Amino acid sequence: MCGIYGIAKSPTPYTKRQHKVVKKVLREIAIDSQSRGSHSSGIAKVGTSTRIYKSLLPSEKFVDTKEYNEAVKSLLDASYILLGHTRFATEGAIVKSNAHPFRVGNVVGAHNGCVYNIKEMQGKLDKQCPVDSQLIFKSINDNDNIQEAVKDFDSDFALSFVKENPMVLYLCRETNRPLHVAYVPELKTLFYASEASFINDALIMHNLDADVYSLNKNTLYAFDTSRFDDLKTNVEKTLFKYESRTYRWNINQYPTNRGWGHFKNASQVVDYNSQQELEFDDDINDDWSKQWLNDEALELAEIFQTSPNSWFFDESDDTWYYVCPHSEEVFSEDKMFNDKYGIDVWEEVEVKNAS
Repeated sequence: MCGIYGIAKSPTPYTKRQHKVVKKVLREIAIDSQSRGSHSSGIAKVGTSTRIYKSLLPSEKFVDTKEYNEAVKSLLDASYILLGHTRFATEGAIVKSNAHPFRVGNVVGAHNGCVYNIKEMQGKLDKQCPVDSQLIFKSINDNDNIQEAVKDFDSDFALSFVKENPMVLYLCRETNRPLHVAYVPELKTLFYASEASFINDALIMHNLDADVYSLNKNTLYAFDTSRFDDLKTNVEKTLFKYESRTYRWNINQYPTNRGWGHFKNASQVVDYNSQQELEFDDDINDDWSKQWLNDEALELAEIFQTSPNSWFFDESDDTWYYVCPHSEEVFSEDKMFNDKYGIDVWEEVEVKNAS
């Protein structure tokens, strides 16, 4: 699992006060998004020029870096869109170059999900890449429309991307991956994130009132920032056909209440077509919980080359811990990650947009 988040803003300049509010809201969303992945962080600023920053820092630390704050500062005069990502690694090593967002041709994007037909896509698209998500953006780059692109996929996905026009943010999802948005008219700004509560909690914290919408599945949303006004985004929607995989377990729920905030039932989340996409229950199915814990322990064991029996999950602080079988010392997942991979690496990629 991973988290995607970000904003799109009108070309109308922010006042200093507005920018300060936007910065605070986005910071909270970015920090909450860490619960969906802490192996790396990244953010792309898109506008008069495009620049991607990547780091192995978890998001709660990434938001305090010069690079992240440079991206947010660019909203004052140079950027219309920020694409953020927090990664839980599934395909590809945990190195800075494998962090999202990615630039593939004319596409800059971030992906939450997995690709299951990697070899097929590599052959069809004539592209070898270390991270499966890059194949998705290669297909989007090479095709004229989303319907043709998704024909290449056997994937779970929620996507945020910009293609060619730096003023248009594209968002879409299939059945198995969540994606939510909220538009704040007084700021002429759209916020988006994988989970509704990430947006809602940040807005409430900073006294902003806006509905949080769950995006419809199999629909490409084109948010043209030049069309944002004092009431709405004037979004354009394009339906596409896609057959999602069917899972026994809901892969987008979690066995703790962290990050759910004020959303204890679906009635508090608004859908674009008045069809509720979120269904959060207070009671977690015990069988599902056991399966989730087992899968996560196996993932961590593979990443750190340990036994899955050496990992345990502490619900009180929503953290995985490793118990060394020899010394019986206990280490958090973050500590294991920092010791194994280090945290002092960055990637800065700058691409000038064609005039």
